[in-house]
Amino acid sequence: MNDNNVNEIHRLSGLDALRGIAIVGIVLYHLYPAIFPGGFLGVPLFFVLSGYLMFTTSDRHWEKGDFHFGNYYKKRFLKIFPPLFITVIAVCSYMTLFQREQMAGIRQELCSIFFGYNNWWQINENSSYFSRLINASPFTHLWFLAIEMQFYLLWPVIFWLYQKACKTFGGNRMCFLFLLLSILSAGRMWYLYTPGEDPSRVYYGTDTMAFPMLLGIFWGAFNRQFKRVRLPAVSPKKAAILLSGFVFVTIMLFFSVTGISSIVYQGGMFLVSLFFLAMLSITESLEESVAKWLDVSLLSKLGAKSYLIYLWHYPIIILANL
Repeated sequence: MNDNNVNEIHRLSGLDALRGIAIVGIVLYHLYPAIFPGGFLGVPLFFVLSGYLMFTTSDRHWEKGDFHFGNYYKKRFLKIFPPLFITVIAVCSYMTLFQREQMAGIRQELCSIFFGYNNWWQINENSSYFSRLINASPFTHLWFLAIEMQFYLLWPVIFWLYQKACKTFGGNRMCFLFLLLSILSAGRMWYLYTPGEDPSRVYYGTDTMAFPMLLGIFWGAFNRQFKRVRLPAVSPKKAAILLSGFVFVTIMLFFSVTGISSIVYQGGMFLVSLFFLAMLSITESLEESVAKWLDVSLLSKLGAKSYLIYLWHYPIIILANL
């Protein structure tokens, strides 16, 4: 195994651990919102990781000359839709048998789920993410997947245009376009947010929640153009201390931040996303021994199954009235 393959394994191991942190925060928020009011911040962490992987994976295929639109869409379709279809069918079957009242108006919601606009459908329905309502839909959490699907749909075209623009204007300049777009998205969140009102519109919106994913894309593009920014190697002990510090701060955010706080939508979530970007960068700079430890950690195991956990946990919580 050559060094490039080794580094790739380390990177994936670290990212799985970060995914694990994200899914733990989200599940705890949905289970115990009073205790973990900031667990929803696992969502921007997921978006940062998704954006980063979206760019780095596409760039790797571009360098090898095998980046194709059809292959990209095929892989995303097979990753997303079979587990999603099974989950939705199983939940609908259960509701038909035991909680038929939950099936009222389900057709439009299912269309929004499978066609990737569920976040906008929920905005139109005035659905609140931060109020625990009676008879809440077991599919409310799929607004997140809708934004992912919208990015996946547009990304091959955006990436192709980016590569062409790099040849004309230079990659060292073009990579900062994603940073600018992320700032504009965060600014739109600030502009549309109204203090004292339910913030679900700015939390659900693709326009207002694009910035964490755009930051991840920016970091992938920045590393590509500037030959990967990596921190100097540190000893396993120091790395463990550093990681523990990041995890501790993240846990404190899960405990202390609330989804109805004005500061979250007036730049706070953007700053938190930058913090997650720093955590991503440090995770990638770990020595081999620490990377192997992450690979066998519980967080990494949870992160590897995070998509399935995300699909199933919320319907179980809602239908079991936990």
